[in-house]
Amino acid sequence: MPTSNIALAVQAKLTLKKASKTNPLPLIVLFATDKGEILGNLEHAEYIDRAGALIKQANFKGGLGETVTDYALHATDFPAVTIIGTGSLNKLADNIAKVAKATYQAIKNNKSAAILWGDTICQRHFTQFVIALLDGAYRFERHKAKPKDADAITNITIISNKDEQQDYDAALAFAIATDSGIVQAKDVANEAPNILTPSQLAKAAKQLGKDFADSIDVTVLGEKDMEKLGMGCFLSVSQGSDQEGKLAVIEYYGKSGKGKKAKLDNPIALVGKGLTFDSGGISIKPSAGMEEMKFDMGGAAAVLGAMRAAATAGLELDIVAVLACAENMPSGSSVRPSDIVTAMNGLTVEVLNTDAEGRLVLCDALCYVQENYTPKAIIDVATLTGACVVALGSHRSGLYSNDEDTLFALENAGEFINDLAWHMPLDAAYDELINSNIADIQNIGGPKGGSITAACFLQRFIKEGQAWAHLDIAGTAWISGKDKTSTGRPVALLTQYLRSQAK
Repeated sequence: MPTSNIALAVQAKLTLKKASKTNPLPLIVLFATDKGEILGNLEHAEYIDRAGALIKQANFKGGLGETVTDYALHATDFPAVTIIGTGSLNKLADNIAKVAKATYQAIKNNKSAAILWGDTICQRHFTQFVIALLDGAYRFERHKAKPKDADAITNITIISNKDEQQDYDAALAFAIATDSGIVQAKDVANEAPNILTPSQLAKAAKQLGKDFADSIDVTVLGEKDMEKLGMGCFLSVSQGSDQEGKLAVIEYYGKSGKGKKAKLDNPIALVGKGLTFDSGGISIKPSAGMEEMKFDMGGAAAVLGAMRAAATAGLELDIVAVLACAENMPSGSSVRPSDIVTAMNGLTVEVLNTDAEGRLVLCDALCYVQENYTPKAIIDVATLTGACVVALGSHRSGLYSNDEDTLFALENAGEFINDLAWHMPLDAAYDELINSNIADIQNIGGPKGGSITAACFLQRFIKEGQAWAHLDIAGTAWISGKDKTSTGRPVALLTQYLRSQAK
């Protein structure tokens, strides 16, 4: 799966040949702060001087995303110069993605562009910048009768500090790999639910195995398989739909090496909620906004994308990913409020609300991972609760964990890659709210602390001593409204976390 049609490279110096029809000169991009400070590579004084003159002539203020180009000075055999405003240098760390998106908008109508990356903008920002730059080229128009023409840009060169060329090359490769995962996640999440059924989501996992046949194995379990395993919680959700539920298991042999007798060595386990459509079941949702429930498989989409990114980057660690793929629909065979179902590990669950279905498919997936592997850590990812959206909005994902090392590693990964999460509590007082008087546990805890009690529910299915974290991405996985679209989060966070664990 290509990231885009853009060829992107890093080099230490900018070398320009005389322009011709087959070799047009690129657009030169520099950055300037709201103080007028130019951040471009200082080895190219001629462009720095032109940029300084342009700032004065155009009354350029350097505001975040502000753009000015010297087209009036542009000659056939001399490249144009564009300046992108970064705003305050002190806030650049928070705004690098916005700077990248403004850069893409400025260059997209040119065949080629060269970006003078200044020493002031460090490598950490570089990775974030490239991911956001490539993300600007993303489109999902496969169902339009007349898709828009592709943007003109096909070649981008970033001019780095020559003393750090090798480091920049590595950062670029990782950013491109991460983008491939973001594209994968967005493509499946944006797809219509009548096309992306649970079976088709599992098929996407199978395709990943074909794309990386030398390092990935994929197994798909159907409902009969899950019935034999005693996965009653998962099956209680899928039983109301005509679409069969699927459990897709992706094994990545980045450390052990794939072979006939290969066995994953203490893998990192990723588990993704894959509700390809969530009507709420018998506890049906309001019709307004229900169309956005095609995004309720955002956790599985992110896990699938992270696996593609890890394989593309060739990360040297073992990973197992489980996609819990189902559809939650109302019918005569749907699970009812007050039904009691049994999970794979024998715990019984009283279903009080059929719209709290994500935790039901996830708990059996978590049991499956622990029964069949010895994970170093388990991270589950889910668009789980509206309560998390109320608590954190759309800026940060909710992060719960029973293990400090896993918690800090995920937080640090999010900070490094600018895919942020926020540590949430798991106090015993919240856990008590999900006790049932007729079963071991109930699937909701009441009107207060809904994201926390959902995490407490999942923790009940984690064995003692097993490192585990839960990411509630209900507020970050997609953008709502007329222009609704998947964000591809938290692929970047997960990929950076996996990268940190491979060291």
